[in-house]
Amino acid sequence: MTRTNTPVDGPYRITTEPIPTGVTLDVEPFVQRVVTDVVEALLTDRFLDRFDGLVDMQARDPYLIERPQDLPFEGLVDDLVAEVRTKLPVYGRQCGRLAERLLTLSLAGQLQSLADRRAAAAQRTERGAAA
Repeated sequence: MTRTNTPVDGPYRITTEPIPTGVTLDVEPFVQRVVTDVVEALLTDRFLDRFDGLVDMQARDPYLIERPQDLPFEGLVDDLVAEVRTKLPVYGRQCGRLAERLLTLSLAGQLQSLADRRAAAAQRTERGAAA
């Protein structure tokens, strides 16, 4: 990966790639750390019983109606999110490189979109003239 495609190289690498409608940010190293945090949290006394309870619930009645506050899976997810990292740090000059890369890809996407619209309009005009 080039430096242009990787404007943030630490502590969690972020790579960027243009897509037709914008930009993708690949934050795999950050997600790997979050998953590690989740697994570590699930193995603590604070969450282990709740996780085991979810496993035991797999055989529950699928037609059982529960109130939102009684949904153990959603509650566990909310508590785990509160427990793990949710912010991706970007430091110093990396901020500028990330902003520059996002701006570059955004402008490239806008130019491509404009070119595509002009090409489509030209094709419609040609078809209209040929008819």
